[in-house]
Amino acid sequence: MKRKAVPYILLIPLVVAFALFLVYPLYKVVETSFYKASFLNPFYRQFVGFENYKWLFTFRLFDPKLSYFLSAFKRSLLWVAGSVGIKVVLGLLGAVLLNSKYLIGKKIYRTLVIVPWAIPWAMAAMMWAWTLNSEFGILNSILMHLHLIKAPVTFLAKPSSAFITTFIVDAWVGLPFMIIMILSGLQSIPENLYEAATIDGAGDLTKFFKITLPMIKPVLLTVTLLSTVWTFNSFDIIWILTRGGPIRATETLPIAIYNISFLMVRFGGIGKASAMTIAQVIFVSVIAIFYIRTLEKGVEA
Repeated sequence: MKRKAVPYILLIPLVVAFALFLVYPLYKVVETSFYKASFLNPFYRQFVGFENYKWLFTFRLFDPKLSYFLSAFKRSLLWVAGSVGIKVVLGLLGAVLLNSKYLIGKKIYRTLVIVPWAIPWAMAAMMWAWTLNSEFGILNSILMHLHLIKAPVTFLAKPSSAFITTFIVDAWVGLPFMIIMILSGLQSIPENLYEAATIDGAGDLTKFFKITLPMIKPVLLTVTLLSTVWTFNSFDIIWILTRGGPIRATETLPIAIYNISFLMVRFGGIGKASAMTIAQVIFVSVIAIFYIRTLEKGVEA
């Protein structure tokens, strides 16, 4: 009896932590989304039912065509697609390169590639903010010394360039994780498969598409799912680089939730921000379920 009880006793701290730091906060967010509440008067709450959820699709502030929530949601989708796309493509190429037999000094490169992931994200964003600065940033200095540009480029001052720059920085931060995970998948592929393909006369491209990609599909789907969820919830990189600007070009959903909660209280409040959060949680959960089912089908096949 004691031996059977030990595993359950050891699980108690995990269950308590799960309830305190995940279940209870999520419950409070769901509850608050049905109330009219604001940090201006934290002791006053008025039950409004689904009014906050209706507000998500009716309140227009800067875009006459889309509601404030849908506008931020659209930017989030584009931002995540750009960042995750770069991570997957470059992560796959980097992993294949680091797994190559002909690369000299692989151990050194594998150590160096993890550096961006080891740096705290906020610190990495600050490093890039200094690097991209139009007045004293090192990137502009290098480009001007090479005579590639005549005047400093304001990477974070224009809407289009700021949007692209922020998701490139996010991709730079998350790329090492993608490379290391895909590399581990590549190293688990039996070498005899490539040897048999070589004997059959298969070229490098044929081996890649017929052996490598199918064998690492579960790893690729898993890291893409994790990267998508992390990127969709990303806040610190955009906030440090642009604070959602210029002209709200980089105001993704997490930034919009923060603004409605703390900065634009007269337009929303904690109740409306909670409704936005729940909508984001539902969307991310749907993505996770889709990826998991796709992964399960791949494993069964």
